[in-house]
Amino acid sequence: MHVFMATRKKKTLPSISWIRQLRSKLTSRVACFVWGALFGNAILSQPINPLNLLLQPPEYMLSDDSRQWLQQMRLRIRQLSGSLPGIALDKALEHAPALPATNASAAASAPAHGDFAECAAQFPGQKPLQVAAISTQWAPLALCSDAFAVLYSGLTKTPMVVVEKLHRQRLQQAAGIARTDQFYADSRIPAQQRAQLSDYQGSGFDRGHLAAAANQPSAKAMAQSFALSNMVPQDPVHNRKIWAKLEADTRKYVQRAVGNVYVFSGSMHEGKPQTVGQNGVWVPSHLFKLVYDEAGQRAWAYVLPNRSDVQLTRPMDYASFVQRTQWRLLAGMPVTGTIR
Repeated sequence: MHVFMATRKKKTLPSISWIRQLRSKLTSRVACFVWGALFGNAILSQPINPLNLLLQPPEYMLSDDSRQWLQQMRLRIRQLSGSLPGIALDKALEHAPALPATNASAAASAPAHGDFAECAAQFPGQKPLQVAAISTQWAPLALCSDAFAVLYSGLTKTPMVVVEKLHRQRLQQAAGIARTDQFYADSRIPAQQRAQLSDYQGSGFDRGHLAAAANQPSAKAMAQSFALSNMVPQDPVHNRKIWAKLEADTRKYVQRAVGNVYVFSGSMHEGKPQTVGQNGVWVPSHLFKLVYDEAGQRAWAYVLPNRSDVQLTRPMDYASFVQRTQWRLLAGMPVTGTIR
């Protein structure tokens, strides 16, 4: 009697190419998160917002160099997966393009931030701010307009510092320019670092000018002053009362001054950031204004919380301003006095 034993046929699992797995990982949203944790701002063009991992394509967070590297890597993997399905991992990586440089010196030397060469005349002594000296954490960008210059932050999506060169003749010209109130998003800024009009709608904050509209000496300069790159989310009472008075007092001084008066206006962010809008525009905790009378070699400043209950007090001198803000905006310029 023969006994036939049923034998279970061993199943063979379909081979899954490691290359396909790698390709999936490279294009997944998780990969962007991991790259951000490993490489920080050298790879990502902006900090990771977890909500954006769900709502946006992952590539939008990468820097231009990293996006180009990703495209090259994808192309190479596709070629390898079609021709060499069994290739070993170490051999495949030999064919991969090199990852963009991630060290601090390479990031600092990148020319993408630009400079103020076209508007150096707006700065005292024609000595503009050095964009390369600003931490890449802030994603700094130099923006020149006809009558003011903006050091912009792609992180906060607001200006960090705006400088204007004022004098009596300029203010006389500005007196005849009609205010436009035509706000707009600044197309010079990369889309992922740009504030939009919708960010301010229903936010409870004003679109507060740093370079004042009333200071603009031409219709073109007036229009440029309404770019959102010149705006911060500002408490409405602060904007329309305290800040407006400070701007008016500064113009009165300029009308009496002998020569050029340089005005630096800027934002500060202390404590946990508050944001408005879908694009996460940062609300400054404080605003500052530093005034420098070139002929009189005098400088004074105000640092004001961005709140409705703020009162103007006596201005601080330049040394106190530097200590309070860490901004050495008059480096190399003679400052021998202040006003009280």
